[in-house]
Amino acid sequence: MSHNQLGRIALASGSDQWRKPPVSFGLRLKGPVRPQLLHGALTRVVQQHTALRTYFPASCVDGSAECLNPHQLEWPTETIDLRQIPQAQRAHVEEAAFHRLQEPFAPDRYPLFRALLMRYEQECSLSVAIDHLVFDGASVGVFLDEFGAAYRQLSEAPHEGSRERSGPGEQGSDFSEFSTYERDWLVGAEAQAAFTHWKKIWDGFGPFPTTRLPIRTERSPGGGAEWKAVLPARNVLERQRSFPHGYISLTALAASAVVTALRDVTGQDESGLLHPSSRRFLDSGERMIGYLNNRVLLRVPTPAQDGFLDIADRTRSAMLESLEHDMMPFEVLLDRLAPQARDRRPDQPYVHLNVEAAPAPPELPGLDVSHFWPPETAAYGDLPWISVDLEPGDELMVLRAGYSTGRYTQDTVSNLMNKVRGYLTEVDGNPT
Repeated sequence: MSHNQLGRIALASGSDQWRKPPVSFGLRLKGPVRPQLLHGALTRVVQQHTALRTYFPASCVDGSAECLNPHQLEWPTETIDLRQIPQAQRAHVEEAAFHRLQEPFAPDRYPLFRALLMRYEQECSLSVAIDHLVFDGASVGVFLDEFGAAYRQLSEAPHEGSRERSGPGEQGSDFSEFSTYERDWLVGAEAQAAFTHWKKIWDGFGPFPTTRLPIRTERSPGGGAEWKAVLPARNVLERQRSFPHGYISLTALAASAVVTALRDVTGQDESGLLHPSSRRFLDSGERMIGYLNNRVLLRVPTPAQDGFLDIADRTRSAMLESLEHDMMPFEVLLDRLAPQARDRRPDQPYVHLNVEAAPAPPELPGLDVSHFWPPETAAYGDLPWISVDLEPGDELMVLRAGYSTGRYTQDTVSNLMNKVRGYLTEVDGNPT
């Protein structure tokens, strides 16, 4: 197992017994849908990747896990034909189905993935959920590529079964390669330099970048909610190009907008956030499915007198410096610098930022395919942080913030995110 997997298991088995909601994604399918081909393609993908064949029995200790035989596995899929359900009941049935899809997995129970196939009058939707322990955001594109290849092969030779060649990633991927690489890296000189760097960043600030955002004083179970805005891509791109010290990456621009907005709404003179690093350094990493992502702490001074461009310049420098040390597992830093937080979910409010384009939908013969994100509001209900996502596109960009209504009010999140939107789109540096 990797160290970040060990950390997630510690959370699931610790005093809070907290499990992170799964990674989920979906496809809309128009045309003659053949459920047996969808099921066969899903099953072939899981057979090819050790991460998807893995679970974590309580009996496994010292970083070990159980990896099952590929030929004994199939993909569990719930199928709902909404055409057979009265119109007045459909919304409730659909909402309940997506809620089940987003339920956290138990690490010691295989499988750590599920699917949902729903039939409508004019189309079908296929939604997939996979536990973060064995899957990260960068794995989605790999998964869809291989799912499409498997579907095409099965549609051409449906009786050949899983012995057909598998196209992209035909040898699959072995996540233990990454775990071994990580263990070897941790005993080298680079790891010591990285630890020294992160110790300085975490000192008095980490592991979670505390903000002064107000949270509800009387905690209630609450639910999940989402703030959403659609931005003209040309405005954001011009913002990137107008940066006085050269082009700034979209991730650095988004991070700058968040930390400056936090300064504006809280008055804090130092802001930060967590964001993911893919850590796909191995040659095989680009085609690997697994939990390679690492959480990276960004810490930026945000004094009241500084304008957005000054803070953006500082943010970009901090992110570039962190890239030199982002192989260091967040969970190792927890063990060494904040062991009291190892098996407890964070209680203080903070922001997690993710900037990632929607994956390209696979080509499935005879079907018109488009990508969508399954509703996640139920999953947001248990998040201790505000999850900010920026999804770039050619014409439009989508900015979202998912949050728990038991911790944050709508006004708190809207106030923050409206300022983030302004910093992303206003060329003169003044949010609307």
